[in-house]
Amino acid sequence: MIFALAAAVGWGLSDFLGAVSTRRVGLLVTMCVGLIVGCTVLGITAATPAVDGVHLTWGDVGALVVSGILGAGSYAGFYRALQLGPVSLVSPIFSAYAMVAVVLAVLVGGQALGGAATAGVALTIGGVVLASASGQPTAPGSSLSPAGRRHSGVPYALAAMLAWGVTTYILARSAEHLGWFVPVAVSRVVTLVVLLAAAAATAVGSRGGQPSPVQPPPVQPPPVRAGAPLTRLALPAVAGLLDMLAFLAFARAGQVGSVAVAATASACFPLIVIAGGVLVFKERLRPVQFAGAGLTIAGLLVLGLSQ
Repeated sequence: MIFALAAAVGWGLSDFLGAVSTRRVGLLVTMCVGLIVGCTVLGITAATPAVDGVHLTWGDVGALVVSGILGAGSYAGFYRALQLGPVSLVSPIFSAYAMVAVVLAVLVGGQALGGAATAGVALTIGGVVLASASGQPTAPGSSLSPAGRRHSGVPYALAAMLAWGVTTYILARSAEHLGWFVPVAVSRVVTLVVLLAAAAATAVGSRGGQPSPVQPPPVQPPPVRAGAPLTRLALPAVAGLLDMLAFLAFARAGQVGSVAVAATASACFPLIVIAGGVLVFKERLRPVQFAGAGLTIAGLLVLGLSQ
């Protein structure tokens, strides 16, 4: 459970920094830079003795490739949902992904949860969902009607929630027999490849819309200081480092403990994002968010005592 909570802290800090970064350099740049840094960390870690003696089967490879593809799809679906719908609806839906992992752990993995553990899971997930309800009425910049705006992001949020739940389950379950490193390495490299392909397709599409050479060239923007691009990439790089460390901690949690408990405890990362908004951006919490935070803490205490 300690490793799962460490993963929650890492994911929370990474998401907070990533959210700031997307406003500066864009979504695809933030995700790709973060994953490149994370995969660099994996390359360095691969040289350690901790990853020796692991034998992958084709079934393992197939499952981890699926987890990597679903991880990339979950990112895209979640951010698309935020573009179309209100945070107050999208975020709680996505935060319930731990329930998907718990159900898979019980039904597919055959893990049994006692009464106290079940109560802890329910309290924690319910608390995270309540705490994630920001109450933002609309999505900024959307041209839909209020009713359409409220519900248009729901399908993407549900798809992202299901995809992330399956992704985390596969990673934690694979870590039980493959260790903490290999599942993360294979899955995240696949996610990076998918996102780089998406970035390349986006770049090709944008080139297709540029004016032909016979037209007058566009006005050039003012020169940018040489150090500015590197400074702007520092934020997604740190976010990517924290994200990868969180994945490794989560895999370790699945390796040494229950997949259901690891998924539930790690799902508390939205609380870190909320705390960042309060401390850095001076955001105010609604009463339901305070209640959700209290339920989450109570659920974690019950989970800890049930172990």
